[in-house]
Amino acid sequence: MEWLFVRQMIPVFVYGTLLEGFQNHDLYVKPYQHQAIPAKIKGEIYHLPQGYPGLLEGTDDVMGTILYFLPEEYEAALAGLDELETYFGPNDPRNEYDRIKVTAVLLHTNEEMTTYVYRYLDEEYVKSLGCRVHDGDWRSYMLAQEAE
Repeated sequence: MEWLFVRQMIPVFVYGTLLEGFQNHDLYVKPYQHQAIPAKIKGEIYHLPQGYPGLLEGTDDVMGTILYFLPEEYEAALAGLDELETYFGPNDPRNEYDRIKVTAVLLHTNEEMTTYVYRYLDEEYVKSLGCRVHDGDWRSYMLAQEAE
C-alpha cells in the first residue's frame, strides 16, 4: 500500500517587498496565479538598513496581504519565497527568517485564519539597526520615505 502525503496548503501573509508594487512581488509572486486579500497580524515591524522589513513577535497590528496560490503552483511558489527569505527549514542555523504559522485577520470581514509568515530571527540586530514602523504598515512607511 502506498501512502500519499500532501502538505496542507496554508496561505502566506506578506508585509514587505512581496507586496504588490515592490520588486520582489514581480519576481516571486506575480509569476504564479494567486489571489491577494488585505489582512493584518500581530507583531512589530522594522525597516532594516538593507531596504526590507523585519518582523518580530509583538502585539501591534502589522498590515499586509494574504496570498493564496493555486494548488498546482503552491509548492513552487512557497519554495521561491523560502529562498528569498533565506529559510532552509525548521531550526536550520542558516535561516535569516523563520516561516511560522500565525493567525491573520481579513480586513474586510474580520475573519480569522491561519497563515504562514516569515519572522526575522535576529531580534537584537533588528532592534539595534532597524527603524521601527510604528503604524505597522511598511508600504505606507516606504511611500512616506519616497515623498521626502
